[in-house]
Amino acid sequence: MGDSLKALEDQYMFLTQQLSMFLASCQTQDQRNAIMTQYVMARRNYWNSINKIFHDDDPRIISLVDQMHREQKQIEDCTNHLDKIAQVIDTITEAVTVGTKLAGMAG
Repeated sequence: MGDSLKALEDQYMFLTQQLSMFLASCQTQDQRNAIMTQYVMARRNYWNSINKIFHDDDPRIISLVDQMHREQKQIEDCTNHLDKIAQVIDTITEAVTVGTKLAGMAG
């Protein structure tokens, strides 16, 4: 598995493992919907990319993979601040957006 697909898988698997904790921290249905929307997008990014080819030597892909690693670290750090769920949702949204850009580069 190349770096690109691995980054998408890491994001999806982490969100899968933390999903119930994130949802339990939500105070409103809108927040739960926002978490679920990003979770579904991360799942779609990963599963739609499994049988595609990434050119892991492409500088744009390398940059997005690096950005995904940074975003993933931020999501992991957010688990310590679930009392600020709106910020957690924003961080997850940013990270999944990067994943969507990366998944869109698969051929």
